[in-house]
Amino acid sequence: MEEFGYLRGLEELLPEDFTAVFEIARVLEDEDSELFRSIATAMTVTSPEPVAPVSAREWQPNRNVAHSEEYEAALMRNFSDITRLFPHQYLLPDDVFWQRLARRSLWINVPRTPVVLPFKSSGSDYSPNNFKQKVYLLLDTSTSMSSHHRFQMAKAAAYVFLKRNLRELGHIYFRTFDTELGPLQVAESPAALRDVIKYVMRLHRLGNGTVMEKALLQAAEDIRSVATLSGVEILMVTDGACHLDIGKIRAALGDSIRINTIKIGNAEIFADEKYLREMASRGGTGDERTLARMEEEIRRGKIDLEHAATDRDRNRIRGHLAMLQERAEALRSTIVGRMQQHYGREIEQLSSVFVQIDDVSSDAIFTLRQSEIDELRELLAEVEADFEGNIDADSLREAALLYEHVQMLLKCGGDPAQMAQLEEMARRLHDLLKDVLEASDQTDSAVRNLSRSDVHDLHVMLHIRSTRGDSLLKLLLAALRTSLRKILRRAP
Repeated sequence: MEEFGYLRGLEELLPEDFTAVFEIARVLEDEDSELFRSIATAMTVTSPEPVAPVSAREWQPNRNVAHSEEYEAALMRNFSDITRLFPHQYLLPDDVFWQRLARRSLWINVPRTPVVLPFKSSGSDYSPNNFKQKVYLLLDTSTSMSSHHRFQMAKAAAYVFLKRNLRELGHIYFRTFDTELGPLQVAESPAALRDVIKYVMRLHRLGNGTVMEKALLQAAEDIRSVATLSGVEILMVTDGACHLDIGKIRAALGDSIRINTIKIGNAEIFADEKYLREMASRGGTGDERTLARMEEEIRRGKIDLEHAATDRDRNRIRGHLAMLQERAEALRSTIVGRMQQHYGREIEQLSSVFVQIDDVSSDAIFTLRQSEIDELRELLAEVEADFEGNIDADSLREAALLYEHVQMLLKCGGDPAQMAQLEEMARRLHDLLKDVLEASDQTDSAVRNLSRSDVHDLHVMLHIRSTRGDSLLKLLLAALRTSLRKILRRAP
């Protein structure tokens, strides 16, 4: 469980139902489960294109360079490309130069997109390098994620994705988004990856909003600012339906950045026609920019009408304005109809892989098979065996972890036979922890022998909000606090 950041180095209270992530991850890792099959297409990174072997003496240009460091020749596409013309073309005769410019047949320098070479590793551990596939994870932390175990599902999906693709992954970037963007987390080594996973698992703050568009634009900016992130994939896990400016985002992403999306739940948003009519000229598509120019022309025409000197000028301007307004209204209606069709679902159009899964029920996740109940019994037996000897910090951590997990399963409910078995395990764990309390006044008490860091970690682990067993945990926490005070008094 240390890979989840649970047993050591705890700095703050853990999220409620923290161990629910374990159960969801268990189901997601089962390739025979319906939940795994529903999101399998988004859980594997795209392997780089294989590169054909070349002769040792055959020279090949370096493809693993920044976007701005390699160019190729191409014909100009529009007149703004004149700043990138090959200089020798200015030596052409004037009439030849202007003819070629009019036909757009002059040559320019075009940056070449780097090619990411495949890299094979003999192990399954995370060993990042610039040749492997890079991933930028975006995790929705809005308030709506707190319902139906969506937040735990999102964390489990992020963890399983990383675990399944360790061998193929290069650098990993991670951000959260709600009303604001979270800090950028980067994994460029195995230790950094463990830190990122711990950060994800301990997330508990939820904001009342979803700035999805801002998150995608920031991800594109981060990617383009780092040359080694060429060929990156964005994986976004969200429950929200959000209106996005497709033109603006596509321009930011370009042709080389791929988005995969896992959407949890069936949230939808709708906008009234008045709002859509107001937004029709504010987007980045060609039609929306055309409408904006027409609106500006209409505005100027109205000013000219007010200052027209003669009736003839006024009639001419009125006719032109009527024609413009008719064309603008027709174009606005077309744009609004298109926006109504895709409003709130733009992320589906932007995503190379889009997976939507229904909210999971507690029965589908937290009802265990008998073999899994037996595994919990074996863990309990190991904990009881440890408690028969000298109790140390690790034994108490394991007992606290198992106790919280059993409490979480009991709170979720389920099959009566399973509930009875879990109740039995909860009673046995209760007795173990109660024995620790009864021994707290003895000189050889395990609680007294814990280090300051051990007491702190256990205090955080046991500070849970379960509907069962709270009184026992409060007493154990009081004993730990007493031990901590003694440790502080002994400190020089």
